[in-house]
Amino acid sequence: MSLFSWLFGRRPTTVAPPAAVARAAPATPVPVRRAPKLDFSIGDRFVRIAALDFFGQYSRSPDGTWVIAWRDGNDAGTRGGHRLDGPGRFYLFQNGDLVAQGRAERPNDGKVANDGSFIINDWRFASELNGTFYAYRSDGSLILKRDFAANLVNNGIADDASFAVCQCANAPHSADSSILTIFDLRSGQQIAAWVPDSGWADHYSFPVDDTSIRLHYRGGESFAYALDGNFIDRGAWIDSLARNGSGYVLHHVLREYGDAIPNELAKRILVGLTTTANDPMQHAMALKVRGLCQEALDDPHDALESYDAAIAIDPKIGLKRRAAALRRRIS
Repeated sequence: MSLFSWLFGRRPTTVAPPAAVARAAPATPVPVRRAPKLDFSIGDRFVRIAALDFFGQYSRSPDGTWVIAWRDGNDAGTRGGHRLDGPGRFYLFQNGDLVAQGRAERPNDGKVANDGSFIINDWRFASELNGTFYAYRSDGSLILKRDFAANLVNNGIADDASFAVCQCANAPHSADSSILTIFDLRSGQQIAAWVPDSGWADHYSFPVDDTSIRLHYRGGESFAYALDGNFIDRGAWIDSLARNGSGYVLHHVLREYGDAIPNELAKRILVGLTTTANDPMQHAMALKVRGLCQEALDDPHDALESYDAAIAIDPKIGLKRRAAALRRRIS
């Protein structure tokens, strides 16, 4: 399958060194004359472009018009991944034509929208927990950059380049730890940052309403949030946790309420809760969650039965005093 061709009479735009926030008018298209196609090979994740002496990863725009390719390694190909010098490269192609190129210390997670706007996560050279998110227009001009005091997990861009998102990893004592940051690429501004209750997503989509983002997870589940972080699909997420017997996460949710677990939440969990799990510790925690919900609904006999079953599997699960108090109450 042919993808890349060389431009004659039109040199690729080199991305300028980033500023804190930069906006520039899109470049005026220049008529080009095509030369023979480049010698390249392309696979599911990687592309080799012989004429550019390039081998790296790539991603397509949803409509297939644009391709962003990047290499997290030095030009000589002798060092890749974690290193202290030797910046990587990235290239932007439209219908096989090279239209922009640039450098970053450790470019990763390239994504490109249907208008050619693209994003890059720079994992940086330093050993500290940090990373930089970049967004560019199709002509290579910078839309915005954002430095984070945390490593970067992944990112995403709306099909129409209206919004972009960047997920940070856990970083103890950092305000950026685990935050999901939302950017409005039309204004070039960050508009929100919050920690998603449902955890780090695999990829993202932006509904056309311009008010929400959907986080997609491996296994096919997805949950919607408002752009300000309000968890629209919290109920569906709770149902999923119960269905999958995710005892530890459910227990974390219940701990937020202390001894005042809402009846509606307790009922919702009990309706779909799976307490059978291959992992004994997960099984025990699911039984604990069931007991807490039963106790919240004033069902002490069933709650005590659940607590005793959990203690039998894991004596250190933290229920002995609670079970003893409940047993005294019943007697």
